[in-house]
Amino acid sequence: MATARYSLAPNGLLLRREQLPPTKQHPYVELVRANDISLPVTYDSHTARDTAAQLLGYARQFHTQQSLPPTLTVDLLEPTSHNATTSTWTLETGLDLHYHAPFDATLDTENETWELTPPLATRWGRALLTLAAVLDHAQAVATHAVLADRCGTTTIDNLTDWTNRKIEDDDNDGYWPILRDLQKALAEEDTFLRQQTLITALDIANPDLPTTLTGLHLNAVETLTHLDAAKAIRYIANRYGIPLFMWTEEHWWIARHHLSVGDLTEAEWHRFTSTPEIQDFPLHIEQRQQDGNGIDFELALKQAGLSCRKCSVRIRGEVADTYGHCAACLPADRTAALTEALERGCPTEPFDRGVASHSGTPGAACDVCGLPLPTQAESSASTADAPRQG
Repeated sequence: MATARYSLAPNGLLLRREQLPPTKQHPYVELVRANDISLPVTYDSHTARDTAAQLLGYARQFHTQQSLPPTLTVDLLEPTSHNATTSTWTLETGLDLHYHAPFDATLDTENETWELTPPLATRWGRALLTLAAVLDHAQAVATHAVLADRCGTTTIDNLTDWTNRKIEDDDNDGYWPILRDLQKALAEEDTFLRQQTLITALDIANPDLPTTLTGLHLNAVETLTHLDAAKAIRYIANRYGIPLFMWTEEHWWIARHHLSVGDLTEAEWHRFTSTPEIQDFPLHIEQRQQDGNGIDFELALKQAGLSCRKCSVRIRGEVADTYGHCAACLPADRTAALTEALERGCPTEPFDRGVASHSGTPGAACDVCGLPLPTQAESSASTADAPRQG
């Protein structure tokens, strides 16, 4: 590769476009754009290796100023992030190489041009070689699965059928114990292989699975709710005999006195449980053993901006919009509404009053109740505008 401007072909190969001035030290790679949309760059195992050869060859020549040897030893590069279906290599800021199982491999970039330095070329090349190995492995797994599916049987199936036929043969009465043991071993091996396949597919380490997979569920982080988490925690606690007590929106006390089941969205539940009142749950439990003090759920709802601080009516929406008040209690003038809400005080404690009760950085939001706090300049101006006494 010479000191020139390059573009990426749709298959990922670097194509030389124009010579750069001699003052340039490194090639420039430029993604071609059409209608403000980046040209999609996709790789297969062949183009990934070809592009890696371009990049690694350039990096070596830059450092050694010599021609390339017949072979070049390169270490593979572990992904920056990895889960059951996706691997990502972060090459540099705004430049990521992605693999999505089973065969999708793409390059994403936030920039239109960037300088191809030797370190970047080396990292990119190593990532592409790793990607090529992953794609080859995926192809081998797919081929094996297709062949097994078309054959309809596995080696374990064939051996199991053979032992069944031998057991049914009256001439083999003396071998029944051995055949039974073989049948049991085959069944255990089949179960192990099925679990191993499931572990690989779901990316779960050492799951405690029954011999059958009936009732197995996979919850994605994006859709997992606190009720799902509570069920899992209860199951584990019951299994290992751990005494457990926890709150969810389904708890009878919350449902009877404050909320109905399903009244809070998952985002509102997170706001509710992140309040100081709920976060002090362990302390409340300890205190209740001594003096009977419990959790003030109404206070927690006000801290989360889910209950009107003036009349305790259930409200919806972000605190930045509601200022912790229902529509009937919130003045129409937004400036006056915020001023009144701030002066009413932060619901850190039941009887806190005044602007000084709020905590947080000026110009940001209160750490407890989420009300927007005035900047220092706004506070000074407000003080200057206040009527003088005497």
